[in-house]
Amino acid sequence: MTEEQRNEQRRTRSAGFTLIEILLVVVIIGMLATIAAINVPKFLGQGREGKAKADVSNISTAIHAYNMVEGKYPGSLSDLMAGDDPYMESIPKDPWGKEYVYRRPSSRKGLRFEVFSYGEDGSESGDDIGNWAAEN
Repeated sequence: MTEEQRNEQRRTRSAGFTLIEILLVVVIIGMLATIAAINVPKFLGQGREGKAKADVSNISTAIHAYNMVEGKYPGSLSDLMAGDDPYMESIPKDPWGKEYVYRRPSSRKGLRFEVFSYGEDGSESGDDIGNWAAEN
């Protein structure tokens, strides 16, 4: 065997991956995919809650502005979009696709009004996100 043939043979042997290297990469990718699949729903839930809190804050700010200018609280959230100079261009839906709830007068002590989302379960419960945390 000539020197050139030996060099060619070495290049051919070292050019590919071994079965163990390929299996190791597949196992690592599988572990990363499992970790992602477990944690992604948790982070999506936190993102939805954050969006709902931001929406509630924006709607509450518009209600306070309405009260300062008009001298009264709006009868409904749609009042915030009425007139030549609306306080909000549109009222967003909560991250779960439902309408935000506006109560005037508030059923909570010390609040003049409530704006809240029923949260993921869609019913009044402990996961509701509203302006009562910010107002107290």
